[in-house]
Amino acid sequence: MRIDLLLKALCLAKTRSQAHKGCEAGCISINGKKAKPSAEVRAGDVVEIRYPARVMTVEIVEVPGAQVARKEADRFYRVVRESPLETDGIGGWDV
Repeated sequence: MRIDLLLKALCLAKTRSQAHKGCEAGCISINGKKAKPSAEVRAGDVVEIRYPARVMTVEIVEVPGAQVARKEADRFYRVVRESPLETDGIGGWDV
């Protein structure tokens, strides 16, 4: 599944369009490499998301077939790390 669709499907982004913009801004990476919106994500991939005030790193456990309910979304990923966004001049992605 494309990263922009996955972020929306797992409720890690409000809309696919916002997830697309986050990728274009360089705030999304897959396995340590900046992700284009069309980048494919598979189970086992590690995704880092730079939000405005925090950085969240998740490991994809399972790729859903479609949008999932917010209360069930966390069964598809495991939070590896979550921390406040350090000021490094790059900023974060506004979701």
